[in-house]
Amino acid sequence: MKQLFYPLVLATALVTTACNNDLESNTDVVDPSNKTAISFSVEESQQPMTRAGFKASTKMAMRIKSEDGSGNTRYTRTVANAAAAATGKDYSAISVDGAYVRYWDDAFGRKANLSVFALAVPDKTDILNNGKTVEEKLTDGSTIWFTETTENEKINWVVSTTQTGTTLANEDLTYSNNIKEDGLNGVYKYDFTNQKYPEDNTNLENGRMQFRLQNTLETDGPGKFDKGHLVFNHALSRITVNLKKGDGFTGTGSFQFADNTNVKILNVPVDGDLDLKEGTWSNVTKKDIDLMAEQTPASNMTYSLMAQILPDYVISSTATTNMLTFTIDDNQYFITQAQMYDALKNATGMTKKDADKIIMEQGLNYNYQITVGKTNIINVTAVVEPWADVDAVNFNPSNARITLDGIYDSQSGEYSKDFKLYRLLDESSTITDNYVGKKWDGDYTDYATLRDNGDNSWSTDWYFESNKAYYHFRTVNENTTIETSAAKDYFEITSGPVASTDFHWGAPMTTEPIYNVTNGYEATLSSAIGATKAKINITDQHMMSNIIIKLQTTTGSDKVTLDNSKVYITKLSNSAHVQMGNGLVIPTSTITGEQEITPKNATGTEFSYAIVPQALVRGDNPTDDDYVGITIVTGDNNQYYIVKKLSEIKAETVTNQKNQAQGAAITRWFPGHTYTYTFTLKKSGIDKITCTVQGWVNITANNKDISLED
Repeated sequence: MKQLFYPLVLATALVTTACNNDLESNTDVVDPSNKTAISFSVEESQQPMTRAGFKASTKMAMRIKSEDGSGNTRYTRTVANAAAAATGKDYSAISVDGAYVRYWDDAFGRKANLSVFALAVPDKTDILNNGKTVEEKLTDGSTIWFTETTENEKINWVVSTTQTGTTLANEDLTYSNNIKEDGLNGVYKYDFTNQKYPEDNTNLENGRMQFRLQNTLETDGPGKFDKGHLVFNHALSRITVNLKKGDGFTGTGSFQFADNTNVKILNVPVDGDLDLKEGTWSNVTKKDIDLMAEQTPASNMTYSLMAQILPDYVISSTATTNMLTFTIDDNQYFITQAQMYDALKNATGMTKKDADKIIMEQGLNYNYQITVGKTNIINVTAVVEPWADVDAVNFNPSNARITLDGIYDSQSGEYSKDFKLYRLLDESSTITDNYVGKKWDGDYTDYATLRDNGDNSWSTDWYFESNKAYYHFRTVNENTTIETSAAKDYFEITSGPVASTDFHWGAPMTTEPIYNVTNGYEATLSSAIGATKAKINITDQHMMSNIIIKLQTTTGSDKVTLDNSKVYITKLSNSAHVQMGNGLVIPTSTITGEQEITPKNATGTEFSYAIVPQALVRGDNPTDDDYVGITIVTGDNNQYYIVKKLSEIKAETVTNQKNQAQGAAITRWFPGHTYTYTFTLKKSGIDKITCTVQGWVNITANNKDISLED
């Protein structure tokens, strides 16, 4: 007696034939043809997984491939219908018209190895895509098995460029390809011990469907054919844009799109061929999505808009290419790829993301929340919804002529609080978006009244007077005096205790700042910034070198009393000018014979001092007076430990080598570095020295034997 069993589920829907079998009853049904029918269950894959049947009747088309293990292949195509899931059920019942029933007996019988590829539009039975129904995309309506020399698992699919709620539903293509040679979780294998198939789809076999003998040691005998479980995946990507009315839109009827428009998505894939076997797209055509589908606005939002596109669109981390544009109350706004990337770069839930790009994936809904001000976009956040969830950070794109895609945002460390913001006009001779202004030396007299926004950002009352007006922006500590000069503006820094000596200087950067001893930060400085409402990121720099000295000793007869020791840095400069334009530090004071370092602890074994950045050896032909050194006076017998040339100590460990190379001698103290020297003292001399740079940049110096001097 042969059995007929048709569970086919979508969105975790279990489906059956017109005989109404399901996985709960699993009753045997006799097919009048006395053949064994090929049977399946189906689910729709979502991230995170949601197990439920169809909400309404759904038509699905399938292509089945049978291989007999000897190189012979047969194909067939068929169609099934899934009903809406019953109340309380996590599956949908499936019916198959008699002409579309397929049998193992016609597909090499016990020798068959079946692969199955299918497509469906959830909750739809009669949609047309580019003039064809679902079954016309894949099937020919034949009841026969056939052979072909070339596999043909591709179907064409098109999404509308003017999208509505109807087009979203009718074009939501899903496909299944998990029953194949390398497929996953697609096979119900009969349990001969318990005499039944698995009752759920949580622990299925991989690969193709086949006939399995009850006694695996035999070559023939009684057995059971596998049943299939089709997992349907969304083939498209979605974008949701939520717009919130910000400041500046007043009066009745404000915050309105231009007629017959909303948000336009620029140059995205809308037409292509899906390979059902591989799940990949080819022959893609790109166009603009001219109109997104209106949705019920999300909480606190004025508009919610959605569109779907073919996947694999690349959002570059650096491209200034516009991706979205819209016009509200005659104000036009643009959002670039780089800004879209920036909103999602720290998000989770995506598998195709790296430092250079995000590739839009099948089954993900990229959801943006945008607060729009009268002249600028105030704040944007982004998440990817189920289909899948991904959180993203805020970003501030602009509707002005100039965007700040290249401005570096370190997003590290603590936000600066007590600072003064200056700007310097660097005017273009013509109206242009491409002026590269580097006249940043002076005159920094125009400083802002800052308003704390409460989110580590500040607002000012400044405006760009015209499209010729470009500005350099600089920050310094509150109460710092700027010395203006005809050549280059500067402020003075002096060495002192760490707790009270932390001079800062900040500017917009294009990349991670790197200090140069001749040009300061010029290589990474942003050129002058023109008319924009985008966020201006200021990268604030510690401008001192933080020097920490730690003393330790040995045991036994060589032990030295460390309590109440004193430490002096010798032959150094204690003051300097920091140029406002490029952050270059220029020592100015005469060389100090020695500078006592402040103890950090009560026992006098650890010391610290903020020292002006400077070379540890000066000149091309240095004498002893040109070397920065250190003198240590211990608490017992006034023993002196002298290191005349700190520049000979090598860096053992460096966590960021942008200025100090690992293994190289530490010949200069750079801004923003904390150098920690550890001296092991004994009565016969300094046993060893190590140096670690902590806090800002970490460097460890190699050991060095030093002789004791009287």
